[in-house]
Amino acid sequence: MKNFDALLVGFYGMQNTGDDMLMAAAAAGAKQLFSASNIGATAAKDSATGKIQEIQGVQSNEQRFKGQDRLLKYLGALRSRHIIIGGGSVFHTAKDIQQKRHYLKLANSRRHIAAGVGLGPFVDSAAEKACAKFLNECHFTGLRDRDSFEIAQCIAPQANIALTFDLAPGLRFDQPFQGALSSATDNAIGVALCPVERFQGRADLETRRLKQLAQVLREHHQQSGAEIRLIDFNGHPDIGDNAVHTELAAMLSGLPVKIIPYNPNPYAAVHEISKLRGIVAMRLHAAIFAFLTGTPCFNLNYHPKCHNWCRDIGQLSSNTADSGNIDNDVLQTALANIWQGDYSPPSLSVQDACNKAQKNWRPLP
Repeated sequence: MKNFDALLVGFYGMQNTGDDMLMAAAAAGAKQLFSASNIGATAAKDSATGKIQEIQGVQSNEQRFKGQDRLLKYLGALRSRHIIIGGGSVFHTAKDIQQKRHYLKLANSRRHIAAGVGLGPFVDSAAEKACAKFLNECHFTGLRDRDSFEIAQCIAPQANIALTFDLAPGLRFDQPFQGALSSATDNAIGVALCPVERFQGRADLETRRLKQLAQVLREHHQQSGAEIRLIDFNGHPDIGDNAVHTELAAMLSGLPVKIIPYNPNPYAAVHEISKLRGIVAMRLHAAIFAFLTGTPCFNLNYHPKCHNWCRDIGQLSSNTADSGNIDNDVLQTALANIWQGDYSPPSLSVQDACNKAQKNWRPLP
């Protein structure tokens, strides 16, 4: 059994486009920083995304006994020289953070990276203390937003940390991303929702939002004739986006509506978004892809990471809303401005975002 130059740790192979792109970015960083050629990841062995990216999953395709996946991840760490925890909001609970500390200890070097990660909100004080220990033990941690950086400074002032950025922009000028960009723009508006409330026992809030969106999109279509494309960023059969998009499509009966299913190649989503005149993005990486492709975006923020993204790129407040408090008139006006070419892009340039993302792979001594 061949050892790994690097093991990528994250929510990989879970049929989530954002995490699929983070895995690609973490793999690129492993090659850049550690000259890694044989790369493993905490994903199932037969993960479609892993096969596309030529990254070997270390987990079983189906867990046969309790704790099997955790054991296989530990064995993967034992077979690895470097650990890269690549992107996402992955520091919330003490149990999960302790597992990450174990990966660092099991691997065959002491040069391990947490890149483009977010901290918190911690579920309790035990999680915060565990995170402080992790930061002090990790060779370098790149924090993707200012809030996470300030938390890290507070709880682990001696740790080797830096304010960096989300990993995805670091791929913007690489060939796969460039090749995914569409040369033409369709008369279409995109929507990428996250069904967060239905799994928190608050389906009534989701239904209210869907009715609002249906009303705004119907009015927008009457004015623009735009096709409406609903993009599944999470393809899980039980907790994915298809059900909520199917429900919205039913509310838009009679209009030209198309659901774009999840694709294990994240660059397929980049291509789809690059073809749009604009997008209403609740999924964070739908908003990130829009930013990177120059696609006008109205952000529906459901989590602190979404608000942090909008703040850090300089997104105008007129192009954002809290996902639970949408003003129909504001959204309708934003879509009309997009169609009229009146959209004001974020103040941060794509090149500057790429430079910030690259800081994840330039750890301090």
